[in-house]
Amino acid sequence: MTGFLGAMQTIAGGLGTTFVLTVSSFIIGGVLAFPLAMARVAKNPFPRRLSGAYISIARGIPPIAWLFVIFFGLGQLGLKLNSLTAAIVGLSIISAGYLAEIYRSGLLAVPAGQREASTALGLSSSIALRKVIVPQAIVTVLPIAIAFFIGLLKDSAVASVIGVQDVTAFALSLSRREADSFGVFLAAGALYLIISIPIAVFGRWLGPWTARRVGVAS
Repeated sequence: MTGFLGAMQTIAGGLGTTFVLTVSSFIIGGVLAFPLAMARVAKNPFPRRLSGAYISIARGIPPIAWLFVIFFGLGQLGLKLNSLTAAIVGLSIISAGYLAEIYRSGLLAVPAGQREASTALGLSSSIALRKVIVPQAIVTVLPIAIAFFIGLLKDSAVASVIGVQDVTAFALSLSRREADSFGVFLAAGALYLIISIPIAVFGRWLGPWTARRVGVAS
């Protein structure tokens, strides 16, 4: 019978896949989220409503449903993706919706006076956005985005249902071979916790550090 530490060592075999899945989904979602966030704060109601509809759909459908639709649904239409790719696509769609709202909150948190000052200085909208608005918005966005990343890391466990060999899949496989399923999943939970704590600590350090770099009070 595998002990607690032995179980953790076995389950850790899925860490690489868990990191690839989480980091890839976060980065892709983060890139897609920026135009969505810009559309959400646009004066034109059409892109604002279109972006809002995407965000509502992306966040309103459960992750497991997204993965089933992408993995099984697209497969029936002839577009067959392997389980890891399908999971990355699904979690990226979801991440884009959540991160777009996080970005939007950061953009709206920048004082209106900063925009007015940029206009008074004759800066174009694109330069003001790049040099003034975004650097200040990042200070607000970072801690929330890192908290979302930790949540995404844990939510990525759902990918095991379509065959992704992540931490949870390794735990499920081990639990079928061991009499102590409780101990196995306790070890899996401990492993997720061990991963999450350093990320949270890094996030608490990164926020103030970024604020100092861009000259914003944290």
